[in-house]
Amino acid sequence: MPPRHRFVRVLALVVSLGVVFAVARPVAAADDPQKLYEEGRKAERAGHMARAYLLYSQAAELEPQNQLYWLRSQAVQSRAALESPPKAPEVSAKASDAVARASADSIFDALTPKDRVAERQPQPPVELQGTPGRQDFDLRADAKSLWEQVAGALGLDTVFDGDYQPGPQIRFHLTASDYRETLHALEAATGSFIVPISKRLFLVVKDTEQKRREVEPTEVVAVQVPQATALQELTEIVTGVRQLFMLEHIAWDSSQNMIVMRDRVSRVVPARTVVEELLHHRPQVEIELELLEVDRTDSLAYGVDLPTSFPLINLSHFWNSIPSISQGIASLAVFGGGYTQFGIAIANAAIQASLTRSTARTLVRTSIRAIDSLPASVHVGDRFPILSSGYFGPASFQTGGQVYTPPPSFTFEDLGVSFKVTPHIHGMDEVSLELETEFKVLTGSSLNGIPVISNRKLNSKVRLREGEWGVIAGLMSSSEARTIHGLPWLSGVPVLGQLLRTHTKETDTADVLLLIKPTLLNLPPDQYVTPTIWTGSEMRPVTPL
Repeated sequence: MPPRHRFVRVLALVVSLGVVFAVARPVAAADDPQKLYEEGRKAERAGHMARAYLLYSQAAELEPQNQLYWLRSQAVQSRAALESPPKAPEVSAKASDAVARASADSIFDALTPKDRVAERQPQPPVELQGTPGRQDFDLRADAKSLWEQVAGALGLDTVFDGDYQPGPQIRFHLTASDYRETLHALEAATGSFIVPISKRLFLVVKDTEQKRREVEPTEVVAVQVPQATALQELTEIVTGVRQLFMLEHIAWDSSQNMIVMRDRVSRVVPARTVVEELLHHRPQVEIELELLEVDRTDSLAYGVDLPTSFPLINLSHFWNSIPSISQGIASLAVFGGGYTQFGIAIANAAIQASLTRSTARTLVRTSIRAIDSLPASVHVGDRFPILSSGYFGPASFQTGGQVYTPPPSFTFEDLGVSFKVTPHIHGMDEVSLELETEFKVLTGSSLNGIPVISNRKLNSKVRLREGEWGVIAGLMSSSEARTIHGLPWLSGVPVLGQLLRTHTKETDTADVLLLIKPTLLNLPPDQYVTPTIWTGSEMRPVTPL
């Protein structure tokens, strides 16, 4: 860097902080940034924050690639300004502007569109990256010295809040711990909390509620919510998490289906983990349903079919009457003569023996996939129209007036199987099911032109083993009818009566079975390892590193 620019840079720092010592005063080893940094550390320990800021800034100017020098200068900048309040410079405003412009030109690069886009992108909080591996510590010192020694052993660097006090001597003994465990243990031992500034630098602050509100970073996180989550369950999760961590802000973004939380890092990070665990993907179960209906009809008829009536017909010509024989009379038995001639109609007797047997089987098979504790439904069948109202009067009147005929209206019935199920998974072995099943079919008969529908409905709660069939419901109906047809008295005569009567026997049976089998498709939540979430106490929350 040319000497003129270096002189302008130093002059700008002196003017901004109001330092009263001479600008042209040479600084020891001004060309060695490491020595400048060490001088700045000595000035910071002595409480001369303005001088420390100037030395750190000079070191950062000489070695821009070393971020530690710049971060150190930023850490002591606010305390340096308090120590040295600004004074009116002894240079003109024009000269001051020129100095500021020259200083800015020498420090900052040009702002590119890429920088503007990156500025609007949310950045994750800084995480410390200490020396890997485990170490042992056995130290005795005040709080500040402990932090400096431990930070140095972990490959980190530390700065302190302006109000931080060293306090009394503390014995710090720890074995086989990594850098995160060590820092958390030292936080508890010294009553402090740390704020990561970069991967290697952190700020140590006294752990009080006021300091937490002032210094601890605020973070905004978004948690994606699965589409299958019910709104009531989501409300319960959000309410429980907010009460557990006392979050400042938690909102629901319905357009992107996510939960947005904003609060201090020590609250938001464990709250996000809890929400993600509660919204863990739910197990699914496939439910196979079979509805089996078997109808059987048997009809048996045998015996001698004899007539049960014998018409008597007058065949005489008494008073010039003309005999009349009705249709359907094949033969007559005639007796008497003249005015007393009569005929008795004799029907043909028949011997009959008939057997009728019919069997009908209906099988409805369907499967449905459902998520644990969420209902799922399916309908297999047709929508059958049924006339509900219409006009059945004359199309016109005798006067010639036209009658308005309104269009008929229909209602639709869902024929077939309607199935609704809500599963509740119990580990890997059993599943509880809340069932609502309805089976509607046409009976083939009608009343006033409206078809009669057979309806079977089941509402039940059952618990089945995973992967096994179970009969949920069964309905069996049976009817038997016997009929004897023959001549009175004669058909009751033993032996002879068997030849003078007809036997008819009809048997109807119907069986309906509902079978169901649940099959688990993925693991339930109790089969996953639940992570341990360290949150600390209400007054001393654990700071994420």
